Parts: sequence; structure tokens; C-alpha cells
Amino acid sequence: MPNFLLIETASSVCSVAAANENGIIAVRENEDGQQHATLITVFVDEVLKESSFSFDAINAVVVSAGPGSYTGLRIGISAAKGICFGADLPLIAIDSLQALANGFAEEKKYTGIICSAFDARRDEIYYGIWNENSETIVTSRAAILNDEFLSVIHSIDSPIAFVGNGALKATNFLSDKKHSCHSDIKSSAGYLLAAAIKKFNAKDFVDVAYFEPYYIKPFYFAEKK
Repeated sequence: MPNFLLIETASSVCSVAAANENGIIAVRENEDGQQHATLITVFVDEVLKESSFSFDAINAVVVSAGPGSYTGLRIGISAAKGICFGADLPLIAIDSLQALANGFAEEKKYTGIICSAFDARRDEIYYGIWNENSETIVTSRAAILNDEFLSVIHSIDSPIAFVGNGALKATNFLSDKKHSCHSDIKSSAGYLLAAAIKKFNAKDFVDVAYFEPYYIKPFYFAEKK
């Protein structure tokens, strides 16, 4: 049974967990948003001790790969790479927004369409949309809250559950009461596990040396006035 070290720093939450295929064994989280660099190594040590895992017992490091906070992603992925290099472990990268959608669906037993959204400041968000089978409707991307974003949402007939720290911004812009807002749902390292197991079994690893965070920038940023 593979053991995983999971790292989530794409948003204001710094979260680290130790897990195996049966579930999360230990987790540490902080929602401050300003202490990722200070806390991440502490959290790694704590979850490994609580789970009684040594680095030799870990089969893969799993990291939330973006989109999200540039600083948070750099910190989390740098830490993950350092562990992989030091312990000679493979690295699994998980889309941050899809992990949030999967976690919400599992935790709330939700079977509808989900839009994960991160606040990207001003009138911008990062978002992606998935259906009840975790199949991608809209791939993770950056968007300005304008008519183009509105047309994407209007092309989906079903109610959408918006989750994440950008959910309220998105639903306030839409002003459509058929959609629901779950801004209290926050990223967690635990939400990476289901996708990590699938990728591990498929040996879907990224190159530790060359992997970079998913820094998503829309091509139309340069056009914004």
C-alpha cells in the first residue's frame, strides 16, 4: 500500500498531510496566508511523526500545482522538490482547482456541477468547472469577470456550486440565484489524495528537476485597460 506526503499551498491555506490509500492519517493546516514559508517544514515534520512515516516509507510526494497564489505555489513546490531530491522520491502534481472540486464533492456528497474559483485580485479569478463524474467542462484558467466569463457560465444549463475563496466574487458578479456559493470550502492537502492515488497507479509523475507551477495567465491580460 503506497504512502503519500501531500502539500497544498496554492491559496491562503498552508496544508500538509500524510496518507495512504485508506485515507488521511495526519494533517496540519493554517489559514493565515502569510506563514507558508515558516510553517511548511514544521508541518512536514509533524505529520511524518504523527503517522510514524519516515522518508523511506513515503512512496511519492504530492503537490498542489496551481493555479493559485504565485508565492504560495513557489513555496509548496520548492519544498516538494527538495524532499523528492533528498529522498529520491517521485513527484505527483495535481491541479489545485480540480482537487478543491473533488474534495467538495466527496465531503458534501454533492453530485452536481462544480466551479472551483480562487480570487486573483481586482476583478479577476482563476476557475475551472467539473461535472458530477469529475469530468472537465472548463479547464483551469484565469478570467476577468466580464461578458466573456458570463457567456461561459450561461452555456451551462444546470445549477453550479461555486467553491473556494473566489466563489463569492463570482456569484456576486453573476447575480443568478440558481447557483450556490460555498466560499467556506477551503483548499486542503487531503483533497489531493484521490487524484494522487490514480496518478500513482498510472505512474503519472512529473520531472522533479523541470516541473514548474501552473502559472496560468490569460492571453487577454495585455488588452485590459
